[in-house]
Amino acid sequence: MRAPPASRRSRATAIGATAFLLLALPFLVLGVFFLGQMARLDLRCEPQAACVLTSSSWLSQAELGRYAPQDIRRVDVARSRSTRSGAAPIFRPRMETTSGVQPLAYQWTENEAEAAAFADTVQRYLSGPRTEGLHVFRDDRRASLRVGGAFTGVGLAVLALCLWLAARTVAHLRTERTERTKRAERALSP
Repeated sequence: MRAPPASRRSRATAIGATAFLLLALPFLVLGVFFLGQMARLDLRCEPQAACVLTSSSWLSQAELGRYAPQDIRRVDVARSRSTRSGAAPIFRPRMETTSGVQPLAYQWTENEAEAAAFADTVQRYLSGPRTEGLHVFRDDRRASLRVGGAFTGVGLAVLALCLWLAARTVAHLRTERTERTKRAERALSP
């Protein structure tokens, strides 16, 4: 493969830098999307105070609601069946409040005992004397870290290549400008 003429190297590297920038953008956007999934749910209850349900990702945190003890009707396990024949049921702990149902886990699980133990812990605390605080959480952010980290890593690598090509473009432009100036000086000299 032959190299482009010296007068067009800046154009070739500029096109390459633009192409790699356009390639990096979707990877970076998807990386931020996956890292921003609110996959950790925390329920904090203080004695004689409201319970606070928060959701967090690797990038941010948000409060989903504050519930007084009398606003929480029950904590149980939701069960879902797939419409496909032979599919195993999946489970997720949830909290039924006066304002609606709030899931206590981001992802569904095939382990009913795990979901039931989580729900029983919260239900026992709410029905007890509430003399101590309770903090339970379900962290499902590991999968989003792997996928989001991979997308972000590829996006940053492609962006670094884009910046290197942009630096080469600037260097080629300087060289071409110098060559044009020398040619113009030679054409003017007798």
